Amino acid sequence: MEQLRETTASPIGHELRLGTCKAKFRKIVIGIDFSGPAVTALNAAVSLAGKYESTLFLVHAVPPVLYGPGATPELLDVDLDTVRAQMKEVVAKAGIGSIRHKAIVEFAEPTDLIDGIARAQAADLVVVGSHGAHGLEKLAFGSVAESVLRRVPCPVLVIGPHCRENLESIASIVFATDLEIGAFRPAQYASSIAEEMNARLILLHVRKPVPNDAEISHEGVEGRLARTLRQLLPPDAELWCQPKIRVEAGNASEEVLLVARSESANLIVVGVREKSPLADHSPWSTLSQIIRGAECPVLGVRGHLI
Repeated sequence: MEQLRETTASPIGHELRLGTCKAKFRKIVIGIDFSGPAVTALNAAVSLAGKYESTLFLVHAVPPVLYGPGATPELLDVDLDTVRAQMKEVVAKAGIGSIRHKAIVEFAEPTDLIDGIARAQAADLVVVGSHGAHGLEKLAFGSVAESVLRRVPCPVLVIGPHCRENLESIASIVFATDLEIGAFRPAQYASSIAEEMNARLILLHVRKPVPNDAEISHEGVEGRLARTLRQLLPPDAELWCQPKIRVEAGNASEEVLLVARSESANLIVVGVREKSPLADHSPWSTLSQIIRGAECPVLGVRGHLI
């Protein structure tokens, strides 16, 4: 994505607005492990590549731990050839057609290879599937999808285990934000995609319930939060998208999923904090729960360029 236009660093709530910068997904890296979520992720990447005239880099990592010190070069070459043939079959079924693409199969840890290719190619987007592991399973084996979210510098589109969308059409986007200063960059991606797809854009903030919550008026806390949400969009946003402001109270992940369903969202956009506890060993994080429960893809965007 193009660099953000110059702004003055101010807390959200002041009169700070950003100009629109187009999201240009020229290079998309897609992680392939031949699982169901990975195939769904590939279909989503192909849909986006067709809309943005992107180049696709299809990446499959063969973990070197599977091979002991006695493995011969000949054996390794044969195994790589087998995986490459499998990758070729997956590509053929995906109907990539005339979309520019390159398949990469190497011995490496999945996160290391995806991150390395994304940085080497200056990728604009990484797409990965998530199996939705949680609890002890996730603590033991980790999550490649969330490791990628932490590592790569560009936005990451995660296809969760319950995702039913392939992004052939994006008519409704939910942008969920905690209203930290890092919300501006994710908001620009959400608004740019909404403009490109002529989609409805729902800006959502979930606040924590407080005592006597029923007595809070719309013109009180919720009114101020709604005005703050609106400040994340350019002044002329109504000219090219249909913004809607929602402020809900409750558990963040639960409310995001409820709003996404009620708004028939085809995409959820969230910010990824630089120092977030989100990680392989934080299975109860808000973003983890959103990915596991979402029926549409989740786009994670860092608040700051790295």
